[in-house]
Amino acid sequence: MDKNPVKNVLNGFYKNAAVGVDSINNLMDKVSDSSLRQELSDQRDYYESQKMELTAQMAQVYQQPVEQGTLAKLCSDMTIKMHSIGGLTVQEAAKLMVEGTNMGMVQLHQVLNRNPNIPDDLKKQGKKILKREQEYLDRITPYL
Repeated sequence: MDKNPVKNVLNGFYKNAAVGVDSINNLMDKVSDSSLRQELSDQRDYYESQKMELTAQMAQVYQQPVEQGTLAKLCSDMTIKMHSIGGLTVQEAAKLMVEGTNMGMVQLHQVLNRNPNIPDDLKKQGKKILKREQEYLDRITPYL
C-alpha cells in the first residue's frame, strides 16, 4: 500500500472496475438468458466508463492506474471456467456475479476505511460507487 491515501483510494476504485470488466467478459459468452446478459452488458459498460473516468482523474494528480496482477486475474478466470464446465445455469452465473460484487464491495469499504484522510469529494465518490454496486446487486439477485 502506498503512503498517499488519495492514490490508494483511486487505485482501489480502478481495481474494482477493472476486475468487474474482466469477470463480466469471461462470463458473458456463457450466459444464455437475454435479460441477465443485458444486465451484465450494462454493468460492463458502466465499469468501462468508470475506468476511463478514473484514468483521467488519476492523470490530474500525475498517477497511472495499477493494473490487476496476473495471478489475481488468472484466479478469477479459472474460477469462472471451473464453474462453467458442462454449462452454466442462469442461477450459477448470477451467483458468480453476486459473489464477485460482494467481494468488490468489501474491497471498496476496506480501501475507504483504511484511508480516512482523503478529501470529502473522494469519500462521496466512493459512496456513489458503493451505491451503484448495491443497485446492481439488487438487480441480479432475482436471478439466483
